[in-house]
Amino acid sequence: MTKSPEAIRASAFVLIAVGTVGLLANEFVFHWGGTATLWFAVSNAVGLVVLGLVYLNKRKRQGI
Repeated sequence: MTKSPEAIRASAFVLIAVGTVGLLANEFVFHWGGTATLWFAVSNAVGLVVLGLVYLNKRKRQGI
């Protein structure tokens, strides 16, 4: 079973959004601590990596 590139791209944006909102909420509102900061930062990093891989795969398929 393969996922469409649009679904993978959308999940990358969701990971980035969750990570960003979580980091901001942790910093300014909730003060959950270092573990939450790491989890939200990892969410951002994974989202960015997935988005980059989707972008590179798209360029590769287009022959650029």
